[in-house]
Amino acid sequence: MKGFAALAAAGLLLAGCAQQASVSPDPVEHYKGEPKGVTAPASSAGGAPWAVWMDKAGDEFAVTLYGSADCPPYATGYKVTAPDQITMKLKKAAGDCPDGYMPFTTVFQTPPNLDREVTIQFTAQQTHFYLAPIKKKK
Repeated sequence: MKGFAALAAAGLLLAGCAQQASVSPDPVEHYKGEPKGVTAPASSAGGAPWAVWMDKAGDEFAVTLYGSADCPPYATGYKVTAPDQITMKLKKAAGDCPDGYMPFTTVFQTPPNLDREVTIQFTAQQTHFYLAPIKKKK
């Protein structure tokens, strides 16, 4: 019985760690405009969402979404669904929002279970977009 209790406790501990690592903390910051110090990729033309590393080590990444200035879309969190996949959690616009394509950026800390050396697929606003891998240090 004692061994069973220890095994069950270990299982709960591991399950808690796995769940904790897959769900994001609160955003580091959120602001109108594109990520500071970064040029938007050509793929963002027409208001397509995009992501970028905020530093060379990949400790933070930013997600830029486009939408109305009156009802700005922004990421409130994310879930790592695989070491190379993230599904964004978004704030939903309330009511009628006028058309418009202003950029809104949210910065997050990179979770340890995300593989920074492969292309990361993001899912947000019913579309997929990608983040290039961080170059390996020599």
